[in-house]
Amino acid sequence: MKNKRSLKIVAVLIPVLAIGILIYLFSNFQKKKSKIEALKNIPAFSVKDINGNSVANNTLPEGNKILVYFNPDCEYCQAEMDELSKINEKHHDINWIMFTDKPLKEIKRFAEKYKLDKAENIKWCNDPKSEVYLKFAMTGIPYFLGYNSDNKLVHRSTGAIKIEKVLSDFNEK
Repeated sequence: MKNKRSLKIVAVLIPVLAIGILIYLFSNFQKKKSKIEALKNIPAFSVKDINGNSVANNTLPEGNKILVYFNPDCEYCQAEMDELSKINEKHHDINWIMFTDKPLKEIKRFAEKYKLDKAENIKWCNDPKSEVYLKFAMTGIPYFLGYNSDNKLVHRSTGAIKIEKVLSDFNEK
């Protein structure tokens, strides 16, 4: 008798749990989809660069741009900046907007280490409260968002990637 009762409970519980899990997964998928949809155009943001100047979505330079969220201690970020330092002079048509939540001194040291501190097409920005990270639905570091001259998303990636791959997406779209 007890076994039949337990089987009935399990028989009801399993489908209810399965339906609950499916609803949860669908809901999360919809949220993620809407966040990604919001990135099709550059979302509104405002931060300060390492020189104290305001950098906002409506003050970005014209043309192609790549927004990168990085961490100076991240090995992937270091490798990618090393690669960028070697090829940046061939790609002055691309504007780089680099964000991190680290202190200004660390950002400056990082930029100087890769000799990118004086590059005119790179802005180094401080996001002390990680507002950009959250608003742009970023999921890891480094995180790349590439926008063409019409401010339309052409590249989105997280983690290790070759800078040339990021740049190649501008040629395809």
